Amino acid sequence: MGKFILCTGMPAKKPYYFTLTGTNVYSMEELGYYLYHNIYTIQIEDFSEKLFNWIQYDLNMEEFADKCRNIQKNSDDIKDIVVSILCATDYFTKLELESLIRTIDKINGLSPIEKQKIKADNYLKYEDYDNAITEYECIIASKEASAFPAKTFGNILHNLAVAHIQVKAFERAKEELKRAYELNHNEETRKEFFFLLKLQKQEKEFLKEILNYNLSPEEVQAYLAELEGVLQEAEEAAEYKKILNLPKLKEAGKVGEYYYAIDTMIFNWKQKYKNGME
Repeated sequence: MGKFILCTGMPAKKPYYFTLTGTNVYSMEELGYYLYHNIYTIQIEDFSEKLFNWIQYDLNMEEFADKCRNIQKNSDDIKDIVVSILCATDYFTKLELESLIRTIDKINGLSPIEKQKIKADNYLKYEDYDNAITEYECIIASKEASAFPAKTFGNILHNLAVAHIQVKAFERAKEELKRAYELNHNEETRKEFFFLLKLQKQEKEFLKEILNYNLSPEEVQAYLAELEGVLQEAEEAAEYKKILNLPKLKEAGKVGEYYYAIDTMIFNWKQKYKNGME
């Protein structure tokens, strides 16, 4: 394959947006960099006419856009088109390109169900929980899922539970975490199962499962201490977001709401300090 050398010009005024990761790219170099570092998230569907039009009209690379269209038309493998884009940037070394090709070949060698798991994992990673749930549930329901070792299948259930927690499907998440632990024997899975029981205030079941899993008093205390720390971090993050949003109220002319929010925060902080002293 020949090597294309791009004469870098002005970046595009309108970026190309990758929905999954929430990333904007403004130039061919940025597009190549994105593909190289996110290759496990890339699907053949990402090379759409929308992308080719952006290359043609926003980057003023009509000839290269047509080349990409022809590659995409004649192949359902992302390798040729990805390598063509990276070569067009003149940014990556020969060794880097060879390494990427090996990675793509590795991905292409996976079974359809393994590729679907990568897709589901990426949806979860980038907080697209509805699509993550759809993909994980399809995997679990498929006959091909039996090809996964028990530990891997347990991890899939764990990830599905995490997605269900994010959409507040807590009962389903609870059952999935319990089943997941039976398969993967992962301490993190068991811990999140107990966290969920505690957060749902299911005290009777919490005590029942302590006996069921034969947890020691030290293990229970460690769980509770860690959960308290997690909740504290979450509360602090929420408070920080509130502080960051305060100027927006003032800028919007909501001065009364702005000062009321500040007074409320200060009052709450004083109460927490007072309770802590007591």
